[in-house]
Amino acid sequence: MKKNNEISHILTISTSGALIFSVTGIFLGIISNSDMVLLDGLYAVLSLLISTLSLYTSIIIKKPSSESFPFGKYIFQPLTIVFNSSILLLLCILSLVSSIYAIMQGGRDINANIGLFYGIFSFIGCGIICLLLSKNRKKSDLIYAEMFQWLLDTCVSFGLVLGFILMFIFKYIGLYWLIPYIDPVLVLIAGLILIIMPIRLLYKSGKEIISMSASEEVQYDIYNIVKEKNLKYNIRDEDIRISKMGQVIYIDLQNIVNKDSYIQNIKQADEYRNEIIEEINQNFTNFDKWLNISFTEDYYSRQIN
Repeated sequence: MKKNNEISHILTISTSGALIFSVTGIFLGIISNSDMVLLDGLYAVLSLLISTLSLYTSIIIKKPSSESFPFGKYIFQPLTIVFNSSILLLLCILSLVSSIYAIMQGGRDINANIGLFYGIFSFIGCGIICLLLSKNRKKSDLIYAEMFQWLLDTCVSFGLVLGFILMFIFKYIGLYWLIPYIDPVLVLIAGLILIIMPIRLLYKSGKEIISMSASEEVQYDIYNIVKEKNLKYNIRDEDIRISKMGQVIYIDLQNIVNKDSYIQNIKQADEYRNEIIEEINQNFTNFDKWLNISFTEDYYSRQIN
């Protein structure tokens, strides 16, 4: 419960930051006539909606199982990330189309002073929030998704600062004809950078929703734990299936025993099970776990036709 409260607290900070940058970005974007600043503000609005939804999801999934959700509500986490990523992907596509259209129309004139001020403000603020989330990214996939979102926004803000500095340099050396193109080119570059994150998260969370196998790293660690115990108990063979959904790891282990195995009764099976649970809990402290262990003398199919 303490871990879940900590996750909610961190997401609350992210939500508050998104609110500040959304209001500031849209206001200064309209005043400066900069689509790049406006894009950053709109991105912050979506970040606000995403952070709010993530915060609500973190509260939902920590509620106990019910008749409607006998295995908990962990699926809401990857579903939330898929929804959030889809919205971000749409924004990136629209920004790319808008920037290409602006370049074809000859660019646009903007107020570079306001844009530079916002860029510095956004770069520092986003960087601080990203650093905070980075220190806690292993506690939840929701925090990891938020961190990735703020990291990209930090990079975009840094590019924004460099772009407006470049604008002042062009004015100084007399390349006035290039200045109107800086803002749409920045939007184009930002859109190409930002589009990476939602595609990556969509792929990762989509795999979890359809219950594909957990990552190779997770499978490797769990398999080693099981293999070590099975050697100790002289278990002939095993069939293990591992999937991950949000913040929970599902483990289904079928052990094949014979008369030489050191598991011949319920008491010995319980001792084995407790040792496995202890090992897994020590190695996966940031995850909830669902574990099912069965013992049989012959292989059998889990699928009943």
